Order: sequence, then structure tokens, then C-alpha cells
Amino acid sequence: MDTLNIGGNEMDRFYRYKMPKLISKIEGKGNGIKTVVPNMSDIARSLGRPPTYPTKFFGCELGAQVKTDEKSDRYIVNGAHDAPKLQELLDVFIKKFVLCGGCNNPETDLIITGKSANTQKIILDCKACGQRTEVDMRHKLVTFILKHPPTPIKGKGKKEKKSKKNGEEEAESPTSPTRDSAEGSEDEFTKRIVAEASELPTADQDADDDNWAVDTSAEAVAERMKDLSLDIEDELEPHESLDVWLKENQGAKSNDVYKKIKELGISKETDLVLKYLVLNLFPEDSQKIETIEKQINKRVKLFQKFITSADDQLALLGATEELLARRKELMESKTLGVILMSYYQHDLLEEEVFQAWIEGSNSSKYKRLFKRNVSITYVDKEINQEIRDKAKPFAKWLEEAEEDDDDDDE
Repeated sequence: MDTLNIGGNEMDRFYRYKMPKLISKIEGKGNGIKTVVPNMSDIARSLGRPPTYPTKFFGCELGAQVKTDEKSDRYIVNGAHDAPKLQELLDVFIKKFVLCGGCNNPETDLIITGKSANTQKIILDCKACGQRTEVDMRHKLVTFILKHPPTPIKGKGKKEKKSKKNGEEEAESPTSPTRDSAEGSEDEFTKRIVAEASELPTADQDADDDNWAVDTSAEAVAERMKDLSLDIEDELEPHESLDVWLKENQGAKSNDVYKKIKELGISKETDLVLKYLVLNLFPEDSQKIETIEKQINKRVKLFQKFITSADDQLALLGATEELLARRKELMESKTLGVILMSYYQHDLLEEEVFQAWIEGSNSSKYKRLFKRNVSITYVDKEINQEIRDKAKPFAKWLEEAEEDDDDDDE
């Protein structure tokens, strides 16, 4: 297996601190497309962190749902993400949550201090230099770590018993009762055990105290399922809860959707809100142009609440990229043209922003218009280029429409 220096440290030429190179495997298609990281456990073991932490970090950075199953050793990020991109994000995770802030060494443990939510902090305790540095508590992963603190390494603090050799008796642990050679002491110890045992209830006594049968009535089953669903919901991040809610409430009114976004406290997280609004905009069976136009018209006022700048328009296009990557049937030139035209006609997308997006992040126009250097969502380069190729007829139409306007002005 290929190995890398942890954190990309080029000075460590002898690979003292190494980890496996990340492997990604894309499975499924359409809305079910997902990326599996088969060697996440090996990577996490090298970093001394639970595999759920880097997986959840990917979800936070990519705005994607993740699934972790430690029993079956499967770690999944929704969407199509290639290995170099995930490796790049893993390096960011390492710098934020693994490397010591003093000596840049990965020999650190995560320690949670404080009892209340307001005073809790996550500390990187370095075993190499002894320094303790604080983790940036503003990152979204922090909430997950506080809910799922790292478990202590098994075996620490336990003293092993010495095995018997050559007839010698095994060593006693400090907490175990010592055996006195005097017969009287052993009798007293035995008597104490017998006395305590006699006080325990017999099988007949506690037979009527507790009913161990499971209530299988419909009401009891429904109540247990309700508790289970609440536990699962508590595990979700607010933007993930929005995604689940939108899927379950496809026909909800825009006002109800807006209230739910406010309720979840993510109205200022424009990128994530637009991402899940777009991904849940069209039902699975909606491929007809009339249906697409109708769905966009239905949500126009809702989109307008969150699209107030060029960066917001770029986030809208980024979310549309991910939608098209998941649902290839919408990538036809004519269908994509209808989506872009609807954005344009409802002032959700300006011509200059669209042209900068077509030209790409290296163009001067792109750098001048947007604060961010890359699109908020990520799709493979090949898919990215395919989407832009499919969008060129609309770009040509915009140019011709502008020329016509110029002729009219003259």
C-alpha cells in the first residue's frame, strides 16, 4: 500500500510518521451516487483518531451527508469525489485536529475540558514536546467531537498479573484482598462473603418484582420507534436535517420551507441552504421541461431570499453542478438550458456571473467577481467540463441576445 507523510511533511524523509494513501471508490448513480473510502480505518489508526472524525469532516467541508458503520467498516460520503480531492481535505483535517500547534508533530491526543457547552474546549495534548494547543472551536466538526468524544485507549491504567512460574504464587494487585497465612484471617474473609451473599434476594423473591417480557403491542412498538427516530435525528447536523425534511415534504409550501430553515438556525449558511434546495427541487420522475419550469417558478421567492450577491449566484450554480452530477438525465443541453434560462429570467443569475462560471476559476473575471476561489460544491473535472459544454448553447444565446440589444440601441 502506498504511504504518505502525515500532514504532507516533506522534511520527514524517513517516513517516521506515515499513513496510507487515501483510496476512494465511487458507487451507484443518479441520486444514489456515493463515494466509499475503503481504507479509512487504516488511515484513522495512523492518525490516532476515530474513523468517524475524518469522514464527518469530509461531510462538513463538502456539504454532503456521510454514513459511518464501524461494524462493517464502511465509511461513505454522498456524491462523487475523487481521491486527490479527499486527500487534500484529509490534510486540512490533520492540520486542524491532529498536528501539534507547537512542534507540528502528529503524536497528539484529543482532550475535552470543561463541563458545560459554553466552557468546553478541545485540546491537542502533544506527547512529543508536551505542549497543549487549542483546536479551533468554530469548525462544525467540533460539535460532533463533543457529542462523540474519543474513547481512551484500552489497557491503560491496568496492571497485569504475573503468571505463576516454578510453583511461585501470582502477584497480587494492590486493590485485591491479601491472603493472610493465618487461618483466622481467611475465615473472617470467608464469613464476610457468606454473610453478604445471604442478603441477596433469591430467585423466588424477585420473580414477581420485575416483568422481563417485552411489550409487543402496536402502541409500545410505535413508541420505541419514535424514541429511535429522535435519537437518529439528534445525530444529524442542521443542514442534514433540512435535507431529510425536504425529502419527506416534497410538496411543502415555500413559507413552510423558509420557517424550517429558520428553525434549524442555518438561514445564514447560504451555500448549504441553496445546495439542498436545488438537490431536492425536482422529483425523481421530473424530466419534462414543463415540470422543471413549474418547480423553479414555485420556489423563486424562496431562492430570492438567499441569493443577494454574486457569490450566492455562484453557490446556486455549484449546487446545480452537483444536481447534474447525480442526475445525468438533466444534463441534456435542452434541459440544462431550461434550468439556466429560468434562473436568468427570474433574476437569480446574472449574465456576467454565468460567463465567469463558464470561463472557470482561473479567469480574471472570475477572480474579480467572487470572494471564493473555487465553487462551493465539488464534482469530478470530467463532469465539470461536460456540464460547461452542455451549457455553451445558453452562453451563445446570451451573447446573441446582447448583440441584438446593442443593435436596437444604435
